Amino acid sequence: MKAGGYAGCVLHIDLTRQEIEKQPLDMDTARKYLGGFGLNCKFSWDLLDPLVDPLSPENIVFMGMGPILGTGAPVSSKYSVLTKWPATGTISPGTAGGRFGINVKLAGYDQVIIKGKSRTPVYIRIDNEHVEICDASELWGRDTYEATDILWGKYGRDYAVLAMGTAGERMVNTTICLVDKCTSWGKGGLPAIMGSKNLKAIVARGSRKIPISEKGRFEKRKRQIIDRFLANPDRKRLIELGTMDGFGGWADLHGMSMNNWRGRFPTKEAYRLYSPEYYLKNIKAGRLSDPTCPVGCKDHIKIKKGEFSGTEAWVSSFYGRVVHMAARCQVGSYEKNVKAQEYFQRTGLCIHSFTALIDWALELYEMGIISKEEAGGQELRHDFETTMYLAQQATRNEGLGGILAQGFKKAIQDIGRGCEKYAVHIKGMEPLYDPRINRMSGPEFSQVVNPRGAHAPQGTITLYMSKDEPPEKFRDWLEDRGVPRDAISRIFERPGYFNIARMTPYGEDWVAFMNSVGMGCLRGRVDNSMKGEDWSEMYSAVTGFETSLTELREAARRNWNLLKTLNVVAGFSRKDDAFPERWFEPLETSDRGTMVLCDYFATPLSREDCSTLLDDYYDERGWDIKTGIPTSKTLLESGLEDVVDKLKAKKLIS
Repeated sequence: MKAGGYAGCVLHIDLTRQEIEKQPLDMDTARKYLGGFGLNCKFSWDLLDPLVDPLSPENIVFMGMGPILGTGAPVSSKYSVLTKWPATGTISPGTAGGRFGINVKLAGYDQVIIKGKSRTPVYIRIDNEHVEICDASELWGRDTYEATDILWGKYGRDYAVLAMGTAGERMVNTTICLVDKCTSWGKGGLPAIMGSKNLKAIVARGSRKIPISEKGRFEKRKRQIIDRFLANPDRKRLIELGTMDGFGGWADLHGMSMNNWRGRFPTKEAYRLYSPEYYLKNIKAGRLSDPTCPVGCKDHIKIKKGEFSGTEAWVSSFYGRVVHMAARCQVGSYEKNVKAQEYFQRTGLCIHSFTALIDWALELYEMGIISKEEAGGQELRHDFETTMYLAQQATRNEGLGGILAQGFKKAIQDIGRGCEKYAVHIKGMEPLYDPRINRMSGPEFSQVVNPRGAHAPQGTITLYMSKDEPPEKFRDWLEDRGVPRDAISRIFERPGYFNIARMTPYGEDWVAFMNSVGMGCLRGRVDNSMKGEDWSEMYSAVTGFETSLTELREAARRNWNLLKTLNVVAGFSRKDDAFPERWFEPLETSDRGTMVLCDYFATPLSREDCSTLLDDYYDERGWDIKTGIPTSKTLLESGLEDVVDKLKAKKLIS
C-alpha cells in the first residue's frame, strides 16, 4: 500500500554547482522519523558536519514538511527548518506557519536541502515540478517587504515568499526571515546563513493534492476538532484580540523583566501604554491566520495618528513583540512600539533577540564598560531613539549595534572587560521568561535544557502560564497526551506537587511530535480544543500507518534524542545547560516587592536545587547525569544504533 501524507520526494539544491536533484523519500525512514523536524534531524545526522562554520558554504539548511501538512487538517500549517545557527553555534530547529510549507509540500516535496554558495545573488523558484535558481540582482538591497512585493508582482500572489532583509545580506546573526511579509522563521540567523550563500529568497507554488489513505476517517476526525473550536465560548474574543488576549496575563499575573533583568515592568504602566482597548481602537487593522487555523494569531497593524501615521506592518505573535519593545527597550507610546516593530520586520532584525542585546548594552553603558565614544557619541538610554539608533547600526553591521547584533557569544568576545557578568543568556540565546516573576514552571526550565538555547517554550504543556493552577490539571493533560503511568507517578511523587524537571521531557517530546507531523500549536487558545487522540487518528488516517499515541511518542523521543546528539558532537553538554547567574539575585520591583527564584509552588530555589532539577531531567530522559549526554541504552532503545557507533568512536559515550 502506498503511504498517504507524504509527497515522496526530497529536493536537493547545490548553490555552488547550480545543480538541482530530486530523490525519492525512503518511506521506512519517513515512518521512523515521522517527517518535518524528525527527518531534518535524520538528514542532518547523515549529511552535516556538526563542527562546520555556520556561515561557510558547507553549512546546510534542511527544510521539512510533515505528512499532515497540506491535507487540510485543522492547525496543520507548521513546517520546520534545521541548521547550525551562527548566533549560538547550536544545531537546532525553527518552526513557522503560513503558506510557504504548504506550497512546497503541494509542489511535491517533503524535504528541501540547500547547500553551497552562489557566486552572485540568487533566489530559488519552486513551481510544482519546475525548480530553478534565478538571478536576484534586482532584489539585493531590498527589505523583506520590498523583495516580497517584487516577487509577487513577477509571479503572482498565489506564490508563497520566504525572504530575508538587508541585515541578512550583511550576515547579521540576530535575524529572522519573513514568510509573506508576516510570519517569522529562523531565529538565530537563518538570514545570515542565506546571506552567506547569496540566497535572497525562495518562492513556492504548489497545486498538487496530498493523498489521504482513509478519507472518511480523516473527515470525521476533522469535523470533531472543528466542532470543538466552534463551541469554544471564548472564540469570538480570541479572534478579535489575537495574541493580545494574553495581555492581562503579562501585565497582571506574570510580567516582564526590564533593565536587563533587574526590574519588572509595572502593571499600571503596561495598561496605560498598551491596553487591549487602545490596540483595538488605534492599532489593529486586521486579523490574519495560518491557512488551516480556526482562530488566528497574526496581526495587520497600522498607526492611525501622530508622527508615524500610515506606518503598517504584518506580524505574528504581536503581543510578544509589544512586550519586548516595551519592557526591554522602553520605547514609550504604542505608536513608537509599532514603528520600531515595522523597522525590525523590514530589515529582518529579530525583535526578541536584539531587544535583549540592547537592554544588556544599556547596563554596560551605565556601568562604564561601554563608553559614549564607543557608542558613536550617542547618549544611550532606554527609549525609542536609542533603540532605532542601535537597530540601524545593526542593519548595516557597523558600530556598537553591529557588535551587539552578532549575538551574545560574539559580542562578549568583542566587548570584553568583564561584560559577560551582565549577559543573561543560555547557549547564546536570550531567555523570554524570568522564573523569579513567573516561578520555575515549564517555559522557564525548558529554556535551560533546550538544545537550541533559551528559546520559546519548547518543553511545556499548554498550561505553562497557569500560575497557581492545581497539579491535577497538569496530570489530566499529560494523561490525555499519552504519557506512561510510571512516568506520571515519578512526576507527581506526592500529593499537591509535581516535579517540573521530570515533566519537561514529555512536553518537549510533544512539541517534537507536532513539528514532525506538521499539525498542532503550543498556544492554549488552540491546544485546549484538541485531544491527544486527534493526532494518532489523523496521522493514521492520513498515512495509512496505523499508529498509537504511544508509538508516536516513541518516535518523537527518538527525534529529540537525535537532536541532542547532534549538539553533543558539536561540543555541547551539561556545562551548557546553565542557569543564568542573575536569576539567583533578588528582583526588586516597583509594584510587587522583592521577588526571588522559586519553584512552581513558591518554594525558593538555590543553586543546589537547580542542579538537582538538571539531575532529575537527565534521569527522566535516560541521559548521563554527569554529562547530559544520551546513554548507549537510551539511544539503542530509540533505534539509533548508528548514532551509538559514532559516539563511541568519538569517545563521547562508553
